[in-house]
Amino acid sequence: MRLMVRFRAGPTWTSGSVREQPDWDAHAEFVDALIERGTFVMGGPFSDNSGSMSLLEGIDADEARSLVKDDPFMKNGVFVLEEIREWNVFVDELSPAD
Repeated sequence: MRLMVRFRAGPTWTSGSVREQPDWDAHAEFVDALIERGTFVMGGPFSDNSGSMSLLEGIDADEARSLVKDDPFMKNGVFVLEEIREWNVFVDELSPAD
């Protein structure tokens, strides 16, 4: 089971790329820690800078909701959580075969 987490640009999102947003370094450190834990699979901003999407695994939707609240981008209003959806991945050419 994997989770798709979608964010929209929040009230403090300034014009420009995600790397130009307030607290970018703290957000990047937050994501790096999730990668080290094996929770964060992939993610990034939409090409029109209207928000972002992440793919998480190893946690349920309630844990994900609690987890993303600690993201500096959520705390400072760069991101607003749009939805968390459980995703049954049937085809995955990026992960090693079992």
